[in-house]
Amino acid sequence: MNKVPRRWHLEDDERPWTLNSERSWHWSKRASRTKTTREKFFWLAKIEQIPHLEYVSIDVVPLTSSSTGQLADPASHFPAAKAAIDGIVDANVINDDNGKHIQRITFWSPIRNNNDGLRLVITDRSDNERGYK
Repeated sequence: MNKVPRRWHLEDDERPWTLNSERSWHWSKRASRTKTTREKFFWLAKIEQIPHLEYVSIDVVPLTSSSTGQLADPASHFPAAKAAIDGIVDANVINDDNGKHIQRITFWSPIRNNNDGLRLVITDRSDNERGYK
């Protein structure tokens, strides 16, 4: 019998930045945004009381309140996603963000929403076979 894996949704309320915007920033702005996002996702994981997990998959879902214009490329939000994932490592949800602890990271196309934000969906894959041992 297959078990339904446990899942947690973490969502902040700040528009996630893209690689293209990050490239034009001064290093201090980049460091500040990274630190803020990392800390937010640390606290979101703590508030949700996510236990320590051995192996996970992560879905990255950018949220946009814009009803006009083009949507960003799905993977262009990877700098914000990396900072968010570092936050869940800091919260001891997983030991590290390498292949020993993360099965996959999936970037979804941005979803139109009432507010901007970044959503991580963390799925416990501890019962699955690991890719890297």
